Amino acid sequence: MDSEQDVTQKELARQFRVLDQMISMHNVLAQRFLRLSLILDISLLTFSVIFCATTFASDDFFLFLGLTPRSVKLVLGITSVMAFLAAVLSLRVDWKRSEARHREAVQKLTACIAQFRETRLASGEWPDGKAIQLSRLYRDTANGIIPIADRLFPSLKAKHLRKVALSKLIDTHYGIPVFVLRIVIALRGPHKER
Repeated sequence: MDSEQDVTQKELARQFRVLDQMISMHNVLAQRFLRLSLILDISLLTFSVIFCATTFASDDFFLFLGLTPRSVKLVLGITSVMAFLAAVLSLRVDWKRSEARHREAVQKLTACIAQFRETRLASGEWPDGKAIQLSRLYRDTANGIIPIADRLFPSLKAKHLRKVALSKLIDTHYGIPVFVLRIVIALRGPHKER
């Protein structure tokens, strides 16, 4: 399938860049799904606590707080419905599983790119004798992880490229606050280094 001629230095460099990009993308998605699942869990817990705490309180307690029993029943009804909806949403979307799958992708991609880094020569190229092995490792790793949804790809790639640009600017302008460098990147727009 792969031959020495098929796997060029240019192709290995492209695979290395794509691995780095995929690590960024899957990391962003893992953090996003972790954040969403945390918000959902906290919402479910909050609604449940409100529901439970107010269920057994007496009408005198609510009157003391300046609430009428009727308004408390409304709050109880709303929080119980919200708790139910949060529970159903939690079962349906399974953001924790999505976070775990993207985190697993990050681990696999990190192991793969480590092989590329360990094999790379001081010149920045890879030994010809390792080209097929690295290319197969790349292919097997990419095929063994959760794919990036097409609709998310452009924004995640843009985010990765901004991250790379920011990192390069920090290396050369380390005394300037990061938020200023982010503004510079936003104003400068996309450009290709020569």
